[in-house]
Amino acid sequence: MKSNYEWEYWGRTDPLWSVANWKNKQADGSAPWTPEEFIRLGELDFADVAQHWSHYGLLRGRCVEIGCGAGRITRQLVNTFEAVLAVDVSDHQIARAQQLLGPAAARVEFHVVREPVLPTQDASCDAMFSSHVFQHFPSSRGVRLYLRESFRVLRPGATICVHIPVPGAHLTASHSMVWLWLRNAYKKAKRVLRIPRIMEYHRYTVPAVFEILDQSGFKDSEVRIFPMRSNGDYHSFFFARKGEEQ
Repeated sequence: MKSNYEWEYWGRTDPLWSVANWKNKQADGSAPWTPEEFIRLGELDFADVAQHWSHYGLLRGRCVEIGCGAGRITRQLVNTFEAVLAVDVSDHQIARAQQLLGPAAARVEFHVVREPVLPTQDASCDAMFSSHVFQHFPSSRGVRLYLRESFRVLRPGATICVHIPVPGAHLTASHSMVWLWLRNAYKKAKRVLRIPRIMEYHRYTVPAVFEILDQSGFKDSEVRIFPMRSNGDYHSFFFARKGEEQ
């Protein structure tokens, strides 16, 4: 995955700010993230998500998290599920997550992955979660591969909860598609020159995501757009289910 370069760089440089890039929260800023603030941010965000996920339906066995980063949401998944399988492209991010989780890290199976692969057996998980990850892939290929992998590792009846930005949802991302295309082209050029910056940002239409979910084998797809209390901005989360007949 071409976008691995940026994630690996920021995992080494500033793992907390790279997954929660709020103003003045960089490590060399005026008020960088403290571990307590960072974990509290994850607690607030997941409380909003969990309300909708529970309403949609979820099994509380083993959950796989795609793009765990420094563990902001992983900590909440540990409190919700019996076991967690967490993957990320940055070993530095995972090391920071283990540090922040403390004793709770013993209940998480961490893996560094370089490609969209989930290192576990077929039908061995009950849920999949991912937030603020798929939008940074350079193309929909990574999204498709991860959703197919998720379908493979989930048991029948298991559900997924995935954050994917859609046009018009995020109040703080109101730029036109043309502006976004130019911005991403600039980011791609920076990557070629090995000048690390914040990753690309892609939005997908709701029908496009529904089509990818359908092609991956999922059913009962839904999108829910709701505000998150941490910053008041709206976020779009997709929910889908692996059919019982699988």
